[in-house]
Amino acid sequence: MVPLTLSPSDYRRLATVLRTLARTGARPVLVRLGLVRGAALDEVAAGAAGAAGAAYEGLVAALEELGPTFVKLGQIMATRSDLLPPELTNRLGRLHDDVSPVPFESIRDQLAVDLGGPPDEIFAEFSSTPIAAASIAQVYAARLRSGEEVVVKVRRPGIETIMRADLRLLAAAARVVERRAPALRRHKPVRVVTELGEALLEEIDLRIEARNQTEIRRRGTAFQVPFVHDRFTTERTMVSTRARGRSPNGAFRRDEPALARALAPEAARGLLSMILLDGVFHGDPHPGNVLVTADGRLALLDFGSVGRLSAKRREQVLVVLGSLVDADVRAVSDVLMDWSGRSGSPPPGLEQAVDRFFLRYAADSGRPIRLAEAISEFITIARENALTLPPDLLLLLRALGTAEGLARTLDPDLDVIAAIAPVVVRAFAARFKPKALAARAFRTFKELDQILAMAPEALRRVIGRVSRDGLVVQVSSSDFTDLPRAMRRAGDTIALGIVVAALLVAVALVTVAQDDQLAALVRVAILLLGGAGLIAFLRRLYRD
Repeated sequence: MVPLTLSPSDYRRLATVLRTLARTGARPVLVRLGLVRGAALDEVAAGAAGAAGAAYEGLVAALEELGPTFVKLGQIMATRSDLLPPELTNRLGRLHDDVSPVPFESIRDQLAVDLGGPPDEIFAEFSSTPIAAASIAQVYAARLRSGEEVVVKVRRPGIETIMRADLRLLAAAARVVERRAPALRRHKPVRVVTELGEALLEEIDLRIEARNQTEIRRRGTAFQVPFVHDRFTTERTMVSTRARGRSPNGAFRRDEPALARALAPEAARGLLSMILLDGVFHGDPHPGNVLVTADGRLALLDFGSVGRLSAKRREQVLVVLGSLVDADVRAVSDVLMDWSGRSGSPPPGLEQAVDRFFLRYAADSGRPIRLAEAISEFITIARENALTLPPDLLLLLRALGTAEGLARTLDPDLDVIAAIAPVVVRAFAARFKPKALAARAFRTFKELDQILAMAPEALRRVIGRVSRDGLVVQVSSSDFTDLPRAMRRAGDTIALGIVVAALLVAVALVTVAQDDQLAALVRVAILLLGGAGLIAFLRRLYRD
């Protein structure tokens, strides 16, 4: 949790931040957020063509100038297409994380403490010239005494202090936005900044990155993942096997066209397997974090951003993917409502927007589907219906779009949907394995047990309130429009339930009355019909 009080040094930093933002032309954005007073961004944009774009460019320039916390803030904001307009997120997505390296003399003592001795004594070889430098850490090449080539990732000195100070300012700014910008209040800016702070502080703890990398390596993905040497890994230092290879970019595709075409579907399938089958995935698989090794495999690097999906979340993602086949508008609308934490009736335009989405992207739409385009439109539906998506899902959607970009860099003609179809089929099949069925049944019974435990107290409160205040029923004319359909569905559901119950009773009667071969065949036939009816009954209940 980010502290709520600011120190004198925080106020000095705040003055620097505001001066930088004002100087770079980002003032209209601050006005819209309620942080300063003046003409709002919409008013500026209406008065001068391109003014909004200039303000967004100024904001990006200011974030780059303000340092690592604000660069990371911008990179995370770039994933929030459910909250921010695409004109801004596209610009934020171009934020650069490259900075000048810190001199090795400033890092030497810190590194010696973390390694347990000077690097030239711990390693057989150690180069003091970094091979990469970013806002949070820089990387050095070394060789263990066993002869193994490794990379040493070292956190920049003082970065944690800087980030914690900047996060205090962001928390204060979020509270102001929540007070002064009613249009943005529904997005819960204080909660967003809290989640941002937790994510940033996790990213600078290299032990967490090491655990992520080790876990994905242990799961045996389609990608090669470098081995982490735990004995040299601390909060500020991480040592892992060095992966050598070429970046899977356009130059590689031109030099190795056959290998590039072979690796393209592997890249798409590999990431989707991590998402749907493992529930743990690389959050930023762009070409800079991927190498093609000498033996023709894809290697993943930099596990600072890793996503995790619960079993329930993976099932919901499968519902959305499966709905592309049968265009189940209601199911996808329900999932979107659940993701946003909303209850009650969906927003008026949600189901129509989902229906239009299916017309464009369903399996029978007859048009080539670009995954990144479909994801962007899906997020737009959420934003236009005031549905805020959770961070784990936004990371997933960003990772899917990035993976498609990587695959198309290797093979521009790749049909990504056809390439990932086998993974989706495997994920659907995995849901019906005995272990998965048992896990879902356990979750269902656990939820039912909680409901039964709470029911008496809840019922007592309802009865007490009705007896005290009476029963008030509010009905609007719009509620009657769906009444005939609702009554028809309810009648169909009751009838289906009665038929299923009758079939199950018939099985019991035949079982008790006879025990010959004919009775066995009758039992099997009735059981199959009863099972099919039960599935249809449960499916109808789920949709309703």
